[in-house]
Amino acid sequence: MVYEVEDDKIPFHTQYVSFTIIIINVIVFIIQLFDPTGYMFIYEAAFIPSEFFAGDKMWTIITSMFMHGSVIHIAMNLWFFYVVADNCENAMGHILFLITYIVSGICAALLHAVITLLDPNLMQIPTLGASGAIFGVIGVYGILFPQNKLRILGVMRGTVSARTFILFYFIIEILYGFAAIMYGGDGVAHFAHVGGFIGGAIFAFLFKLIKQNNY
Repeated sequence: MVYEVEDDKIPFHTQYVSFTIIIINVIVFIIQLFDPTGYMFIYEAAFIPSEFFAGDKMWTIITSMFMHGSVIHIAMNLWFFYVVADNCENAMGHILFLITYIVSGICAALLHAVITLLDPNLMQIPTLGASGAIFGVIGVYGILFPQNKLRILGVMRGTVSARTFILFYFIIEILYGFAAIMYGGDGVAHFAHVGGFIGGAIFAFLFKLIKQNNY
């Protein structure tokens, strides 16, 4: 668990894209819970790499980023998103922020699909979750607000800069991803997180460069 040390005091009404994304994720998760089959909705809307490479159900590259596998999954994802999204939306503007979120989610799915080519068994497994898109927003936060202080709760408690926390988190995901390739997966699409982060980081660097050139 992590949260910002200082309140940014960003007005609630200026975060409407962020809160719309949160609401959509919650609604989709409720729909999943009430699926009478327990699996049909997941197989129709989750991202399955083998279907993607076959050109089937291409819409799942979008729908999958609003789905979650469990209460803990959605709670953790949306908490991280809530912590960093207000700063990013306020800085980038509503439209660019939304585009960054969606493109980061797409980058996440694409990199995950490419990685599954190394293990054909993984190509049949449905992938779902907002993690990739949220990692993109996390990447934006780390680049645009590197000096913001984050307080970590739990075993590794303490206060660190956003840059330190997010760089550490990114490296851990890469290491977990390679470990999963070499020794077997843990049920988490780590390279989807990496792909989302890279997508968001690219948007953040471009945004920062354009903003600096305009001053």
